[in-house]
Amino acid sequence: MAAPLTLSVSVVIISIIAYGVNDLLTNFEDNGCEMTYMFEYPEYQKIDLEEAAKYFPSYGLHIYGEGNLQLDGIPVLFIPGNSGSHKQVRSLGSVALRMAQRPRVKVHFNYFVVNINEDLSGLYGGALIKQTKFVHLCLKKILTFYANAKHPPTSVVVVGHSMGGLVARGLFVLPDFDPMMVNTIITQATPHQKPVVALDQDLHAYYKLVNNYWKSEEGQAALQHVTVVSTGGGHRDIQVRYALTRLDEIVAANRAVSASTTAVPKSWVSTDHKCSVWCRQMVLLTQRALFDIVDPSTNQISKDADLRMKVFKHHFLSNNALPNYLTHANDTIKLDPKAQWEIKDERSWTFMSRKITGSMYLAVPLDVEERSDSILVWSNLTNPEWICYCDIPVDKKLCATCTSLSAYTRHLPPLYSNSKVKKCMIHSISLAIFCDIAVNSLSASLKIEITKDTHIVISVPAGQKQVSITSDRYNSDERHLVYHLPNTWDSIISYPISATDGAAMLKIRNQSVFYSLHLAGLGQPITAYKAMIIPQGCRKHSAENNEGSVLRLNVPWSKEETYSFSSYGKVASLPIKLQTPRPLILDWDWHLDDSVEPHLEMFLHPYCHYQLRLLASAPDSLGQGLDWVKVSAEMLGLRDMAPA
Repeated sequence: MAAPLTLSVSVVIISIIAYGVNDLLTNFEDNGCEMTYMFEYPEYQKIDLEEAAKYFPSYGLHIYGEGNLQLDGIPVLFIPGNSGSHKQVRSLGSVALRMAQRPRVKVHFNYFVVNINEDLSGLYGGALIKQTKFVHLCLKKILTFYANAKHPPTSVVVVGHSMGGLVARGLFVLPDFDPMMVNTIITQATPHQKPVVALDQDLHAYYKLVNNYWKSEEGQAALQHVTVVSTGGGHRDIQVRYALTRLDEIVAANRAVSASTTAVPKSWVSTDHKCSVWCRQMVLLTQRALFDIVDPSTNQISKDADLRMKVFKHHFLSNNALPNYLTHANDTIKLDPKAQWEIKDERSWTFMSRKITGSMYLAVPLDVEERSDSILVWSNLTNPEWICYCDIPVDKKLCATCTSLSAYTRHLPPLYSNSKVKKCMIHSISLAIFCDIAVNSLSASLKIEITKDTHIVISVPAGQKQVSITSDRYNSDERHLVYHLPNTWDSIISYPISATDGAAMLKIRNQSVFYSLHLAGLGQPITAYKAMIIPQGCRKHSAENNEGSVLRLNVPWSKEETYSFSSYGKVASLPIKLQTPRPLILDWDWHLDDSVEPHLEMFLHPYCHYQLRLLASAPDSLGQGLDWVKVSAEMLGLRDMAPA
């Protein structure tokens, strides 16, 4: 009797584990990456390395081209990762060629790539040492091609995929390496923090050597000219967790940018490990950033590290759509005296038009004596200076100038919507307006002196088509809510009710455009939910493709953000799960406020009522549990391998 019972229990346990494994490997959103295409046949011309070939016979150096090749541009070296191919450079290389052909573009990039013979550098540290020495020789060779240029480059941009990004940082520990040869490093899905699988003592030793140098005071002082960008792929990358890609406590904070591809403006997609090299959204914005760090006086990469950081933060963290973002600083804007003015006194209003025949300004009063202490403005306007503020006295109907707020706006999905949002909180005691500029989940405030005459002004230029603007003034206490999620055991006890009816429900009335739900108790990756926004009673409306609702999950301690867009009248859903656990220091500090909790932001269409449901997700929880077991095993393995 015992044998059949044991067999039954074993089958159940194996089935549960198999279910969790299937969820871990397959249960994530569809791949939202667009493909990059070559317009001509790609070519990989091999470069003769002469003496280097004796020491590294299995390695090679190539240059990417499509037809005519001109070696007078800006050199970039691509380093493949574990078992990677030199042909992975073609997406970045091809897009760079196309962008250089645009009118008024006076520079172009030469993409070089190392062929590492598909070495398993993620498993064997000896391969990393060889690759680092070989890449050093390649950099020296590349710079010789530009000896006769008018402004010869003194450095090479290095782009590394996976372990290739670690090799890029490993160059600086070579005793004979000139650190001025590299001032810009971009890494894709690189496990900077520690190895994914620590099977080899040499691998662990390489990590320790490289990271200890970059962390040291000596290293941080010597590397102030080097800017590093690291991107991780989110939940789709099951090989390298996003937490491993962060540069925290490795690269100096003023020289590092870490971002998840799910949070990068105008990307908002999760990339799997291989996809990170060809995902069109990420390739395009990476190339835009590279073009923006070119010094026009030399047509080479700028030596100004602060400027490069400003560019990288703009493209990878907080793109506000301003073409002059490098020089913009709360500009004073002269307003068109002939434009039409309209004062919008309503607490919530929507302005829509298929075409604007004459310029107009929409002014929203900020009354500090009202119960409303916050305002959100959501629009698809394409003019850079689309929002500002000024004082309009009671006896006047307009103002001649205003101060720009456009730099403090942020993009929202979908990708081609030009959808931007500005969210402000009015503080009635200090008579100041605090505007959330949300730089990759990092909150900052812009202090503006206001009076009873202060207005937010929205500029709508003539010729603008398909204009959609929504404004919502509200009391933050009513829209910033805190919900204590049930723990895993409570969800199991209440199953299946928690998975069908929901662990939490919230009814949202018409005209409520913004809600933020702080999810207290969501601190470990093992718990998982699904948020569903269900529209109800939507008005009949000829909605455009980009109209609808946006959900955003923000995890403050890891800067993880995920987005979901749903068109008008359709249900929107978003997985509520973590990749990185809540740091213990946050659990120990009892004085922290709700801002350190993960929170779900909802940007909703004003023509619908909504119902929010938080559903317990058993498949996600099983997959998250197995992933956490894997993470714990990684940590134990590293501790066991630590050298004496």
